[in-house]
Amino acid sequence: MYAKRQETRLLAVAGVVAFLLIPTVLFAGGSSEKGTDQITIRIGEHPGPHVAPMEDYFIPLYEEKTGIRIEMEVLPPDQVWQRFQMDAPDGEWDIGYHSPGWFGYFYEHVADLAPHMARHGFDPYKHYPEAVIQSHMVNEMLRPGEIIALARNPQSPIMAYRTDWFEHPQEREAFRQKYGRDLEPPATWEELYQVASFFTRPAGETVAGTTLRNDLYGYSASISEPGGMARAFLAIVKSLGLDGFDDQFRTDLDDPILLEGVEYWTRLVGETFPEDALAWNFLEHLDFFASGRLAMAELWPEGVMTAESGASEGNVGYAVLPQWPGNRKNLSVGRSFLGGGGVLVFDTPNQDHAYDFLHWLLVENAVEFTRMTAMFALNEQFENPEILESRPFYAEFLPVFQEQMKHAFPRQPIAEWGEVMYTPVGQFAADVFFGVESPQAAQQRLIQNMNNVFRREGYLK
Repeated sequence: MYAKRQETRLLAVAGVVAFLLIPTVLFAGGSSEKGTDQITIRIGEHPGPHVAPMEDYFIPLYEEKTGIRIEMEVLPPDQVWQRFQMDAPDGEWDIGYHSPGWFGYFYEHVADLAPHMARHGFDPYKHYPEAVIQSHMVNEMLRPGEIIALARNPQSPIMAYRTDWFEHPQEREAFRQKYGRDLEPPATWEELYQVASFFTRPAGETVAGTTLRNDLYGYSASISEPGGMARAFLAIVKSLGLDGFDDQFRTDLDDPILLEGVEYWTRLVGETFPEDALAWNFLEHLDFFASGRLAMAELWPEGVMTAESGASEGNVGYAVLPQWPGNRKNLSVGRSFLGGGGVLVFDTPNQDHAYDFLHWLLVENAVEFTRMTAMFALNEQFENPEILESRPFYAEFLPVFQEQMKHAFPRQPIAEWGEVMYTPVGQFAADVFFGVESPQAAQQRLIQNMNNVFRREGYLK
C-alpha cells in the first residue's frame, strides 16, 4: 500500500534488544563527551497550551536538575515544516514538533527513537493506543521498522457550544418557532448552519436575556489561509466521505459532492463567522468563544482550557462533528483528519540528551504534563484518577474526544501529503470563498495539481 521505490532500511533488532540491558538514564544520555553544563538542546515548537508550562516550569526544572541548557523557539504555525526542511540538514534543531503530514519534508534527518526508548526500558506498544502509534509514531513507508516520534497530543476536532444559551427557555422557544424543532447540538452540517445563523446577532439584541454589547456570531474556526482554512475545511471534505486519493493514487476529489461541500462552507463562513476569523491563527477563535462572542466553535481538544475560561467557563457542552447526509462512506458522524502531533528528535550529536528530556517530560512526568496542558496521548493519561479529577469538565469532554477519535481519518503516509492535500485543499476553499475562481475551475485545478505531483514522484505513470 502506497508503495514507492526507495532504499530499504534495516532495523538492527539485535542492537535494540541489547539496549534493553542498559540501566535507565534519568536525566541525561551517556554518549556525549561534553559535560552537561556545555550542552544546549534546541527545540522548534508549534504554538499551543504546552508552551507556557514548558517555559515557566518544565524547562527551568530540567535545567536545574541536569545542568543542560534548553532553548525553545515557538515558530509561526504555517512556517514550522518549512523551517525544519531548511534547517534540519545543518543540525539546527535537536527536537521538533511532529505533525504526520509534514514528516515527509525532512524525514531523512530524524532519529530513530527505538534505541533511545530501549535505554529507558520503555515499550511504546504497552503505553499508547494502537491508533496513536500508527498515526503519529511510525511511518512504514518512509522509515520502516522505526519509531519516529513521541505522541503528545493526537487529536481530531470536536464541537464546543454554550450550554447556558442552548438551554435558555427564550432561546429554545424562539428556535422552535423558527425551525420547528428543539434547539440541540446539531446532528447534521445543515443543522449546524441553522443553529449558527440563529445565534448570529448584532450588538444591541439579546441572547439568553442579556443585551449584547458586541456582535455575536454563531460558529467559527481559525481560518487564516492556507493552513487554517485547510485545517477547518478538511472537516467538511472528510465528512463528505472523501479521502483525497486511494492506495492506487486515484483521486476522489472529482466527485460532485465536493462542490456541494465548498458551497456550504462559503455560506457558513460568510454568514456566521466573524470576519476576523480569516486572520486568526490556530485556536485564536477560542479566545473569542471564551469572551462570549461565539455560540459554537470548532474545538481541537488541546484548546479545551481556553474554551473553559472567561465568560464560557462552566457553560460549555461538547459534541462530535455533525453528519453530512448522503456522504460517500455512510458515516454516522462527521469527521476530520487525525491531527495534533508529537515531538521528534533530529539526528544530531545531542540526540541522546534530547530524547532523555522528552522521556522525562512526556513519560516520567505524564500526569503533571497533562494536568498543566490538557494534552492526552498515553493510555495512563486518559485513565489516571488524578487527571480526571483535576478538571470538572473532563467527565463530559473526554468521552466526546475519544468518540471523535474513533472516526478520525489518518493521513496517508506519503511525503507529499501536504503538497497534494493540506495546502491545495485550503487554497481551493479560499479561492472559492473569495471568488478568485468558480468552484468548478478551482476543483479542476485541485485535481490537476494532485495528479501532476503523483506523476512527478512516480506514483502515477
